[in-house]
Amino acid sequence: MTVDNRTASAPAIHGPVTAGSAGIAQHLIHRPAARSYYGLDAPSLGEEYFTLVGDTPVAHPLFNDGPGRFHDLQIATAGVRDVGELVGHRYFGVPEDRPGLFYRFSLDLTDLSAWRANPAGGRGVVMETQIRARPANVVADVPRGLDFHLDVRIDGRPCAVGSAGMVFLMPKLYRKHVAHARQAMRAVPELNDTPDAPPRPAGAAEVSRCAGENVVISEPVDASRGRISTWVLSAPVSPVFDVTDGRQQGQFSGLHLLESLRQSSLLTAARAHGLDPERSTLGACEVHFRGQAERALPLRCVAVAGPLGRDAEGRPSVPVTLTLTQQRWAVAEARTCVVQDY
Repeated sequence: MTVDNRTASAPAIHGPVTAGSAGIAQHLIHRPAARSYYGLDAPSLGEEYFTLVGDTPVAHPLFNDGPGRFHDLQIATAGVRDVGELVGHRYFGVPEDRPGLFYRFSLDLTDLSAWRANPAGGRGVVMETQIRARPANVVADVPRGLDFHLDVRIDGRPCAVGSAGMVFLMPKLYRKHVAHARQAMRAVPELNDTPDAPPRPAGAAEVSRCAGENVVISEPVDASRGRISTWVLSAPVSPVFDVTDGRQQGQFSGLHLLESLRQSSLLTAARAHGLDPERSTLGACEVHFRGQAERALPLRCVAVAGPLGRDAEGRPSVPVTLTLTQQRWAVAEARTCVVQDY
């Protein structure tokens, strides 16, 4: 691990931090900007800087399941999701009983070559995510949320930039929010949206996976003119998608939802324009979460492919717009770009 000695204060290292949804060990390094702040250990009211660092996994049940051409983007997204709440509680004075929920996330690859993996390498390479955190909607010196800016490096090479937004909810408000959402989805039977028959999983190769238990979307139940509609599978799927936070029991995990969007994007680009899933990855991803999804209710994903184009390096690329709905209520909206490598 490389420690930046140019900071004004000694960095605080939390490690190893085992990311709950990622299942991989990483270190979180805090780089305080002012020596006085470091000494007082007081909650911050301004920007704070962190580095999340660790080796890419080599035997992860999800992230290493596939053709092995690319490092999985979810290694970066899952790590940030897992430390976001810690950052708010530890460094910005957010009370421990306020859960943090990410409501938006984006990541844009700036150097696709850095994401290429060596399936015969047998060992991971260092992935480093530099995180800039800023409080949002501050009330009585306590932020109700945090905004994050992300810079990702693999083996020292800058390769992606992104952002994220997290909101912290008061416990009673959080429980009320969850209960209201569950009641609302069940209270209007005329909005029921259920499959006509038991969903059949999509082909693993079409979503760039090998193990059937890692396929989380169904074979399309409707497909026409670049538009496909699938169901997000809640069972039987790998335990890696289980919720690890007891406050979110009965809901789809963030890892599960993001993987369904990734798989739907690849499947749509392949069906609409013939991109090869084995050689493709997401070159960009922007997600806005509108609510939480219940595992006990059917969850639909509709994806629409845009026109086939080329990226700056001449590689085939396809923009995809996606919507996750449950009982016709929007759960998430996303825009992705699928890129096929040489």
